[in-house]
Amino acid sequence: MLFDRILEDSLGFIRRKLWSEKVDTVAHKPFQPTKSITGEFGIIHLLEGRDTPRAVRTWMLTPKRQKMNSAHMVATSTPMDLHIYTDFLGPLTNNTTPSAMEERGKTESQRKRGLSVPTHRVQILQASHFLNGEGFYHSEVLHWQDIDCYPPAGSKLSAKAADKIAMRFTDALAFKCLEIAQPLKMPEPEWTQIIDEVLAEVKKKLLAQTA
Repeated sequence: MLFDRILEDSLGFIRRKLWSEKVDTVAHKPFQPTKSITGEFGIIHLLEGRDTPRAVRTWMLTPKRQKMNSAHMVATSTPMDLHIYTDFLGPLTNNTTPSAMEERGKTESQRKRGLSVPTHRVQILQASHFLNGEGFYHSEVLHWQDIDCYPPAGSKLSAKAADKIAMRFTDALAFKCLEIAQPLKMPEPEWTQIIDEVLAEVKKKLLAQTA
């Protein structure tokens, strides 16, 4: 199943990324952050190089754990990081098999009938910052959700803009996580609400800019 492959790719990426941080510092380290932004509750890092052809955008949040110390709030790094992955759904661009062509035709037909068709999948995962007692990294999917990043009606954008919209959405979601005190403990219904709200706001701003 597509979901199983995407999930396997995501967890495999986490293992490879964390392991690459333990190798010889002289060797080339993949998946290095290209941008880092600090917020009240943590630091987000934009990562590149996630080795799956479906990868569209990758962010990692290193949260801060708040505690009281001598009447002052201090921040200490938590051993768990939050990963945000957005992947493309549907046939890959270079896939011209009969099944891929059939799926594209079905999607186009649904669009013409005014139906929403998911274009991307966003995954929220947590991953340990260090090895556990058994010598492994712990990783777990906290939430995943299929989203429709097709350009909103009236935006005058082509269907090819879906990936760019997905990138904007993922960036906005990562920045939103900087405002959340304990994102690793947030229940799935709250993730659903936040994802829906962030995507709606991104499309609203896009429509205002391109209409």
